[in-house]
Amino acid sequence: MKEINIYTEKIGKNTLSSSDIPLVLKVLRQDAKTGLIELTKDDIHLFQVYTFALQQLELAGGTSSSEVHAGDWRQTVDDLSTLKQVIDEMEQKRIITNVSWNAGGMAIFDIPDRKMYKTFVYSIILGHVDNLYGR
Repeated sequence: MKEINIYTEKIGKNTLSSSDIPLVLKVLRQDAKTGLIELTKDDIHLFQVYTFALQQLELAGGTSSSEVHAGDWRQTVDDLSTLKQVIDEMEQKRIITNVSWNAGGMAIFDIPDRKMYKTFVYSIILGHVDNLYGR
């Protein structure tokens, strides 16, 4: 459980990035193997969505990897329905606007307030981690 704290502290310091999420998943998988937490496929799919969400924020801020393309979720997310649920929730809460789904595998949206978006994404990640560890 101590290893996961590295990443929850990054959230507290406002420095967690999309490249950290695969490392978070690695820690979660290790803790699941030891029986510390229960990790399901749904949990993994949600963490993939968090990766996508952070990638889109990094794109908007000009700090993303050259491998990341606006709205292209196909290399990151295995479950479109999970992505759609999170996108719909963010749209309902006006975290994102002008959502458009492209048949080619794109989820395009505007981020009107990057700080609010980041706070929202961080809060759902932290809530998910806390839930897994029973905090």
